[in-house]
Amino acid sequence: MTMSSFTTVNPATGEVLKTHEHLSWEKTEQAILSAHKDFLVWRKYSFAERAKVISQLATSLRLHKTEIAKQMNLEMGKLIEEGKAEVEKCAVTCDYYAKEAAGMLANQKSASPYAEAEVSFQPLGVVFSIMPWNFPLWQAIRFAAPTLMSGNVIVLKHADLTAGTAEIIGRIFDELTPDVKVLRNCQVDHEVAEKVIAHPLVRGVTFTGSTPGGKSVATAAARNLKKVVLELGGSDAYLVLEDADVEWAAKACAKTRLQNCGQSCVAGKRFIVVEKVAKEFISHLGNEMKQFELAPLAAKKFQEQIIMQVEKLKNWGGKVVLGGSAPQGVGAYYPATLVVFEKNNPELHREEVFGPVASVIVVKDSKEAVEVANSSPYGLGGGVFTRNTHKGKELIEKELEAGFVVVNDFVKSDPRIPFGGVKDSGYGRELGHFGITEFVNIKTVAVGGPQ
Repeated sequence: MTMSSFTTVNPATGEVLKTHEHLSWEKTEQAILSAHKDFLVWRKYSFAERAKVISQLATSLRLHKTEIAKQMNLEMGKLIEEGKAEVEKCAVTCDYYAKEAAGMLANQKSASPYAEAEVSFQPLGVVFSIMPWNFPLWQAIRFAAPTLMSGNVIVLKHADLTAGTAEIIGRIFDELTPDVKVLRNCQVDHEVAEKVIAHPLVRGVTFTGSTPGGKSVATAAARNLKKVVLELGGSDAYLVLEDADVEWAAKACAKTRLQNCGQSCVAGKRFIVVEKVAKEFISHLGNEMKQFELAPLAAKKFQEQIIMQVEKLKNWGGKVVLGGSAPQGVGAYYPATLVVFEKNNPELHREEVFGPVASVIVVKDSKEAVEVANSSPYGLGGGVFTRNTHKGKELIEKELEAGFVVVNDFVKSDPRIPFGGVKDSGYGRELGHFGITEFVNIKTVAVGGPQ
């Protein structure tokens, strides 16, 4: 099979960074076979032995912190300080699972008709990890740390846009231990990726990316009866009620909208505000958004997409009160932009704007706010701002259709709590206790005898 080549590009300057080649199917299959051999060794490691390796991974990530942050900055524009924070978060996640995995996966005794029965958590084997460009280290490590601690090994397909970052990840894992390689970086195209999913030695697939991409992966996984976890797009809604601390709400909403230049599945994107406080909130939100230093978008094509999406928002009745036009030049920059809808338009809730554009929708009360929030096909995260914490918790817990909801703050992934969505935002969970059990065989082990 002929290998295809592609280039990585600096989004701030348009400079071509490097030409890469996709791995052929023959080499990819060899990687799968080698990964399976390593799995047969790795699965026999005790939790303490695995923890030693994953703790070393945390150390290696911290040692390479500046290098990784600079590479992410070159390839997808992420600010250096944001990149360093991403690396540290990954290291903390490795430390967490190195310490906690043994307890999470300890055998659990169960009542049964047998003399003895318990539930055991055993690894599945080789898991295929398909990861995006927007948090190129975090997405890979937040899956890898628990999955490796449970005894699986990983074949990684990273986004072409951040292939250089993927190479660093692969090198760090190559140098982790001389005895076994627990992650292999395989930069493959979509055609080869589908063959990887179908391979009999690949036991599961995890995908983080767009909803259309997730549907494609889920279809291929279903054809081959492979376990799959999907973390897909989002258009997270935050409700600002009439009793909210409006100034605090605006600070939090600006931060969730503009972190990583707005390129986050779980960023706040729709801000649904009760009319009594709408004018005050819009004023504060605009002022807060002006304060942010923004990196370029990850590629020129994404800038072009945002330009078209803002035109759509305007056509749907949105009024641009901040930003709204891209600067001239080769850089993929777009300014912080605030679009206000005095009346709801159903169209905008189906649109995921993956950039620094906030939409404010004015509604009459909390009941309408919930209805508008839930009218989106997405259901990743979201929240509510209100001084009545009890009321706010009850509202989001029982009424807001999302996988991660917050009162008086915004969604922040953390290794201690599960993360994932519902509806078109995917299924399955990463992180927390639930994340580590996604790719294990929950095996019932029973002992009988003469009755």
